[in-house]
Amino acid sequence: MTPRAGHIRAGGLVPVALACLALAGACTREDEAELRTRLAQWFSIAETIDFHAERDCAAAAFRLTAADVKAQLPLASSPRAMLQQLERHGRAALDMRGVSPDEGLVAVVDRDRPLGMSMRRAALEGRLCMSPATEDAFLRALQNRRAVLAWDSVSGTLILLDPDSGLLVVAMGAA
Repeated sequence: MTPRAGHIRAGGLVPVALACLALAGACTREDEAELRTRLAQWFSIAETIDFHAERDCAAAAFRLTAADVKAQLPLASSPRAMLQQLERHGRAALDMRGVSPDEGLVAVVDRDRPLGMSMRRAALEGRLCMSPATEDAFLRALQNRRAVLAWDSVSGTLILLDPDSGLLVVAMGAA
């Protein structure tokens, strides 16, 4: 057998090893500090209550210092307006007073099924990384008619701002 036909030469392993490392790095989720930095642009967050990330999911809960959406995150009052903002900016929040984020999410699915299903998938997969307390906060916010639903298309992040609990809950699924 020639060295090329039956065996990989030692020099040939270096590019393969580097490629594997690059792929492994591509699967790494953003860490807590990166997530906090991104979210702080849009929300007034204080301490982290919970953070957990794996390859296929991530979830976090943060205490809020103010229960409002900052101007850097486009705010919409209807699913149609949210979809327009997402198209323009890649991120948006939906605040439909008297309508829960879960109902708002269903309305988004009705208008744009692929996008709405991506949002739902992030919620479902993100729950796999939630502690029991974070999952409880997430489910309460999802049903709260005063809560705000937000979506970041770039990172596939579903965000719930619950003014009653003073928490921001985040869910991400597999990229």
